Amino acid sequence: MRKAETILSEVKVFLNSEGNVEVEYSNVPPDDFVKEMNNKLPEYANTYPIYNFMKRLNVLTNSYYDNVNKLLS
Repeated sequence: MRKAETILSEVKVFLNSEGNVEVEYSNVPPDDFVKEMNNKLPEYANTYPIYNFMKRLNVLTNSYYDNVNKLLS
């Protein structure tokens, strides 16, 4: 059972009420993640592996977001 949950990255593609497809994406900035983890859980061993994963995920998500928006243009 999970005690806590934090969404690190999220992409949504949806149909709005006007019939248009829209893309939304949000993420926790990797540097903010490291800062918070170092302040609140400095003993956590996976901070930097997750940080590196988040950086790579941001590159992939930005590319996906750009490509979807090009399709919609």
